[in-house]
Amino acid sequence: MENSEKIIATETDAEKNASGNTTKKNTLFLDKIINWCFYILVALFPLWFLPLTSDVLNLNKQLLLAILTTIAFVAWLGKLLTQDNIKWYKGLLVILFLVFFAIYGLSTALSIRPYDSLMGFDTHLSRSFINLIYFFALFVLFVNYKETKKEKYSEIFKLLIIFLVSSALVVIIGLLHIFKAYILPWEFTKAISFNTIGSLTSLGMYAVILIPTILGLFFAFRSDNYKMDQKTALGLKIFLSAVLILSLFLTVILNFLSLWIMLAVTMILLVGFGLGRRHSLVNFNTGKIVLPMIILAICLVFILFKPNLTPGLNLPLEVGLTYKGGTNIVVETIKDKPILGTGPETFVYNYSLYKPQGINQSIFWNVRFTNAPIHVLNILSETGILGILSLLALLIVFVLKVIKNIISNEDGISQLTEIKIGLFSAWIALLLAWFLYPQNITLMFVFWLLFIFLTVLCTRKKDVITINLKTSSKIALLLSFSFIVVMIAVVGLLYLEGSKYLAEAKYKSSMEKAQEGDLEDAINGVVNATVINSHEDKFYRNLAQLFLFYSNQSLNDNDLTEEERAQRVQLGISNAINSAVRATVLDSQDVSNWIIRGYVYRNLINTIDGAGDWAIKSYQQALTLEPTNPFIYTEIARTFMAATNLAINAKSQEQAATYLNSAINAYNNAIQLKSDYSPANFEVALAYDIQGKVDEAIAKLEAIKGSNLQDAGLAFQLGVLYYKDSQFGKAKTEFTRAISIDNNYSNALYFLGLLYDREGNKEVAIEQFEKVAELNPENELVQQILVNLRAGKPALGSPELGPPEQPEEIPIEEGSIEPSKFQLP
Repeated sequence: MENSEKIIATETDAEKNASGNTTKKNTLFLDKIINWCFYILVALFPLWFLPLTSDVLNLNKQLLLAILTTIAFVAWLGKLLTQDNIKWYKGLLVILFLVFFAIYGLSTALSIRPYDSLMGFDTHLSRSFINLIYFFALFVLFVNYKETKKEKYSEIFKLLIIFLVSSALVVIIGLLHIFKAYILPWEFTKAISFNTIGSLTSLGMYAVILIPTILGLFFAFRSDNYKMDQKTALGLKIFLSAVLILSLFLTVILNFLSLWIMLAVTMILLVGFGLGRRHSLVNFNTGKIVLPMIILAICLVFILFKPNLTPGLNLPLEVGLTYKGGTNIVVETIKDKPILGTGPETFVYNYSLYKPQGINQSIFWNVRFTNAPIHVLNILSETGILGILSLLALLIVFVLKVIKNIISNEDGISQLTEIKIGLFSAWIALLLAWFLYPQNITLMFVFWLLFIFLTVLCTRKKDVITINLKTSSKIALLLSFSFIVVMIAVVGLLYLEGSKYLAEAKYKSSMEKAQEGDLEDAINGVVNATVINSHEDKFYRNLAQLFLFYSNQSLNDNDLTEEERAQRVQLGISNAINSAVRATVLDSQDVSNWIIRGYVYRNLINTIDGAGDWAIKSYQQALTLEPTNPFIYTEIARTFMAATNLAINAKSQEQAATYLNSAINAYNNAIQLKSDYSPANFEVALAYDIQGKVDEAIAKLEAIKGSNLQDAGLAFQLGVLYYKDSQFGKAKTEFTRAISIDNNYSNALYFLGLLYDREGNKEVAIEQFEKVAELNPENELVQQILVNLRAGKPALGSPELGPPEQPEEIPIEEGSIEPSKFQLP
């Protein structure tokens, strides 16, 4: 019996050992997954781009962040389930981070466009809440997934080296492209401004933060306490020196004031910390002060004297809001939404609503800026007073914590302090950049990455608490429940990110097919994109236009039977309306959606009763969102003009006059907003012409002629008005100008032929009409004119009757101007 009990006990111990070994293996495996996710993320994020979406950088980087962070976080959660204890970072910093996170989330939930606040747009998503979720997840992982300080320090050192290797490639690619040495195969990369970070300013800011980071590591290698193989240390020094030189060279090449300010501040910090520690170090290296001071002197030279060392380089200009204009918009936004703002990534809506009218007089009048001039203003307008205060509290506590740790040298390890100083200086540079320039997703990633590294490096033992799961079944139960909730949230977010990306890729390929003329495949592709991601209003907005084009194409397709043509037209019209309405339902705050909806209705005035009223209502809603946009008033006027033509055809002269007056009023409203707005000036002239006010019509076109000298349509229309007003010499000049711009302009050739005939120059008149006949071989009127001219008769009549002073209508359709031609909003 005793032997039996011993055997059982032995077997039980063996099972325990086997179970322990299995748990240890699983833990090690999960640790490797987490490690490799970090390595890949830090290595690829600065370099990552793909040509599958319209924006090759931002959305692709966000997807990479989502996938790798999710894998690492799930692995960490799995690791927690195999452990009896949980270590958690405590303290004010985490509390403030959670407060800021919660306020950001609440602002997203109450946003004027919650989906975009959560996910961001395809072209601007750096401030989307999902990014902050992933950054917070990385914070939790970095702070908690390694057991000892030594392991954490070792991991951060590896990640810094990986980050600098990746960054070296970023800088090299940027420099090569600036000097037009295009090494990447894709056509969209063949540009000076292309790099894997974003704009040239963003690339410069990225290069600037590398410099203090490298100096911190470089000085750490010179420490007597640092243990490293000499060859390895020498290789790292050479590598770091090369990246340092390349980063400085890129900064000199770009030569932006904001870059020099950032770099100067980092050098001041390095010098300050160096001087402050010179008495506490036994073997103080003067290079820790001398090299930063040399770089600081270079910064001051460029800041004060602004030398241009590369006059031959024509770097593209970057367009953005002025500080005054951006501040005014933010102030108006805060007046309306002071507590939580309008929601992350909603500045574009605020810009539309509060855009200053004065910008209409610039060439950027029709640009909708998606960013305030600086990042801080974006945060203030989008997350309100609570958002900016919670962020400031977090950053202030973080800065004080890091400075205290550096000064006190709590670790007692010199090289770690040097690394902290370098990373902190780089982080401060990025924080300063928030007050100088809008930030993109890469700069935000580096900002929070450095924040996390410094938090880990400055963590003390008393900052970490250990929770024993065995001692509390309630905690174990809460952990299990939390695990399920977090897993659902993580999978849900990854699904949203994946569906957004796949839909954007499908949408891009579909719009390329539309440009190639493959309309049906384009429509099917965009429809599939809406199935993959039904939350994106842009898909429906463009789908409405595609269906409208499909309807017009079907109407003119002679290969179809009458029944097929009617079915296709009806299908296109119905789907165009439904798509336009769906876009405004998904995002009622986007002025573009209401403009497209109005455009669809306006094009159906001749087809659907009441379409004109719906068009006006849509445009009026657009005006509430962007009251200073002259294009919207012009679209309203075009709608009234279409209604005018419909009333004229219905012989309702009184109604036509009412519509025409409404159109002229709308045109004048557009001109009041933008006095040099050519479409409104041009089209109001046509409206005056219909009213018989030829002098007013001529005055309008003459007013915009100087700024539209290459507009053949304007020259032709002005010529027609001169012709009607019997100013035949001026008419001839304008028709000749129209033909010089477009030598196949049939209507201009037609009128010029009439003028030559009126002058008695039959031979030149015949030449003009022969060219018209060549361009329009089936036009019977032109053929009859040629017969008349060759017989010595007037072009438009017999000698007995005499030619009319002007034709009753313009007989040629090709080449004529369509006043209501659609322009993308």
